[in-house]
Amino acid sequence: MNFLNMGPGEMIMILVLALLIFGPKRLPELARDLGKTIRSFQEASQQVTGELTREMNEATKALDETKESLTGALTEVVNTTTAELTEAGSAASGELNQAVREVNAELQKAANSVNSASAAATARTEKVPSLMPASAPSEAEALPGEASSELLSADAELTDQPETGQAETAGESPATAPEDAAYMI
Repeated sequence: MNFLNMGPGEMIMILVLALLIFGPKRLPELARDLGKTIRSFQEASQQVTGELTREMNEATKALDETKESLTGALTEVVNTTTAELTEAGSAASGELNQAVREVNAELQKAANSVNSASAAATARTEKVPSLMPASAPSEAEALPGEASSELLSADAELTDQPETGQAETAGESPATAPEDAAYMI
């Protein structure tokens, strides 16, 4: 048996020394005082341990209550947000589907009118005989002799002349056109 890391021999030695120092009358009185001190020390340590345990339990309860209230609030926020987003998504989806249906209906109407117009045009072209022969001569070739050659040469002159730009169309000479162009900018 070890008490305070002392064996039985050490304990007997301490008791013999205490008997010699304090004497046989005072030794029981000292033992009683030592027992009371140890008992009060144990009671005080039990009180401190009990108070610490109670404080820890109260703190744990407060943390658990806070955790539960935050979890409940967060769950409520998540559920509310999810419901609102679902409603908004459903409404937007419904509006989008309606718009798609309307566009499809308009496209179908346009396709039907194009088809009917195409069918009518095809029917008209089939009923009307061709008025021009397949190889119709141009205006210049259709004119006899000299008039035909004059028309062709006038046409060639018009296509060979360079473009004169805005200066000649306004009645000004081409020499003054660059100066006027600088003022226009």
